[in-house]
Amino acid sequence: MIGDNGFDARWLGKSIRERHWHFHRRLLERYDIVLAPGEFSEMLKDIATGRAPLVQRRSVKSAVYMVRNRRLFERFFVLVTNGEVKTALPPSKALRRARRALPE
Repeated sequence: MIGDNGFDARWLGKSIRERHWHFHRRLLERYDIVLAPGEFSEMLKDIATGRAPLVQRRSVKSAVYMVRNRRLFERFFVLVTNGEVKTALPPSKALRRARRALPE
């Protein structure tokens, strides 16, 4: 699907909402991951349905989830506040410990 110039043709006619750019920039910066079209929506669905495990409750309105990207076989941590994805958190020892403590 990716052409000789590195462009993924699945992005034709698609876009990323401005309020989500911060998340995508941090995901690239911290995990070197660029999501393919549809993977962000899949991630949101995983969070909403409980498929992405809750790793840490930060407050009544804020929580950290561990998301798995099935295409890349990668895991990353996402901060959700008021039901909205805010940022991709850097992998830390504390978050990895919290993830390992989760029931399988």
